[in-house]
Amino acid sequence: MSILVNLIMGLIILAIIGAIIIVVYAWMKPTDNTSVLTDERTELKLVSLTDKEAVFTTEMVLNNSGVEDAAIIDVFARPYLPQEQYNQATVYGHVETIDRRRNDNYFEALILSAKSKRPLIVTLRFVANEGYDIKAAMKNMVDMDVAIYYNGMARKEIYIRKNFFTVMGTEISALVGGNKNGR
Repeated sequence: MSILVNLIMGLIILAIIGAIIIVVYAWMKPTDNTSVLTDERTELKLVSLTDKEAVFTTEMVLNNSGVEDAAIIDVFARPYLPQEQYNQATVYGHVETIDRRRNDNYFEALILSAKSKRPLIVTLRFVANEGYDIKAAMKNMVDMDVAIYYNGMARKEIYIRKNFFTVMGTEISALVGGNKNGR
């Protein structure tokens, strides 16, 4: 009976030691700490304006404050502007790095070194829906949240993260020469 008790106690002690080793390893294992600094974005700029389309850009930083390099696989913008809330224009979002501008709606993957930053440019393209011109549509623009999704990997598994920023309707309306109150 004492051999069985000793065997069980030995297995319990081995399990505890194994758990401690796993916790210490996971704690010490370096990883990236990547985030998009949406709170530090620049003011929205009007890039182009036609009768049917308005294109705006804003800049923000992709930051890796961790001690591990990160492979950033994809970054994209998801504007939240459902037709039930606003049906006068449709908005499309695109993200790219400032030094790797592309015209194919593609984010070029990159390695973001530890303790480094990479400037991003977010483009929002508003297209007037049938029966509207873009200036008239932008006069009634509402506040709109935009999610910046990004996925990457370091030594741990692939992750998907997102950060939000809000584009104010008044900001857009003022840039296209519309109503100053955005409503």
